[in-house]
Amino acid sequence: MTKDKSDSIINPKAISHLFKKISELIEQSRKRIAYHINSEMVSVNWFIGKLIYENILQNKRAEYGKAVMSRLSELLTSNYGSGYSVAHLTYCRSFATIYADEKIVHAMREQLSWTHIRIILSIKEEIKREFYLQLCIKERWKTRHLHERIGSMLFERTALSKKPEKLIKAELDVLKSEGTVTSDLVFRDPYVLDFLGLKDTYSENDLESAILRQLQQFITELGSDFAFIARQKTITIDKEDFRIDLLFYHRGLRCIVAIDLKLDRFKAAYKGQMELYLKWLDKYERKQGEEMPIGLILCSQKQQEQIELLELDKGHIRVSEYLTQLPAKELLAQKLHTAIKMAKSREKNKYNEHT
Repeated sequence: MTKDKSDSIINPKAISHLFKKISELIEQSRKRIAYHINSEMVSVNWFIGKLIYENILQNKRAEYGKAVMSRLSELLTSNYGSGYSVAHLTYCRSFATIYADEKIVHAMREQLSWTHIRIILSIKEEIKREFYLQLCIKERWKTRHLHERIGSMLFERTALSKKPEKLIKAELDVLKSEGTVTSDLVFRDPYVLDFLGLKDTYSENDLESAILRQLQQFITELGSDFAFIARQKTITIDKEDFRIDLLFYHRGLRCIVAIDLKLDRFKAAYKGQMELYLKWLDKYERKQGEEMPIGLILCSQKQQEQIELLELDKGHIRVSEYLTQLPAKELLAQKLHTAIKMAKSREKNKYNEHT
């Protein structure tokens, strides 16, 4: 076989470098095109929805609205192909109705895809919709992640959901305007750890080892701003060694987070143990510009009255349950809604006591 003359002329390394550079240009161009297509799609869907809403608003009969949507869908589909179903036009109308301010829409199209927006529009409650919208923007969730977090009832599992609506809105406004988070937004209860694959009996070491094997998924459940620091962090106090199960850093809160894993239900003694850890971390590990360390006690069951009497909600220690097996969604929803109802009732009683 004769050798191609070009082989002796071409420098393989130079060609490889050239190919890489051109590939990067093509990929960057594709991303820019996709971005502009998405941005334009969000805008045109909002304007479509606005026109539909304004037209239907002029005639308050429900039958008229249904007829308009159906006929429009037929005409648009015959002229522009699939993609203009009644369901799609309904989303467009909801988009323009819920987000009537064009400036807000302009900001949304820069950060979210139409699929993101459609998922968020499916949330009926305004406060929950705003929660997922702002966290989705801040943490740059993919549509799959957004769907998963709604499915796992993330909002209901935050401490924020148990606050009065005015305070929830205030914290979300701060997140929106300043991009800063509070511990009530960060910490969850319960934590869903079904991905660990733990069944029947297991030890604290088994739990810890499983978390480290699935560290990426564990951090996903904790939240995107968590960064892993250490396992079994040894600290020495009065010549006695203590070990902190897991140590993380939270970029948004700008502090160290110590996690203590417990197989049993919460006990008051766990508070003193965690306080000792936090005092040591504050003295020896906290860097200039960082906030006070926070402790998270993960246990199989909370003891609400003990937690309230110890006033843990006012300090730097959080107590959360964890679930190694995800219950039926109906049971989880019932449990979370009951917890929210009780928490808001306690807040109301506290307010009444001070007025």
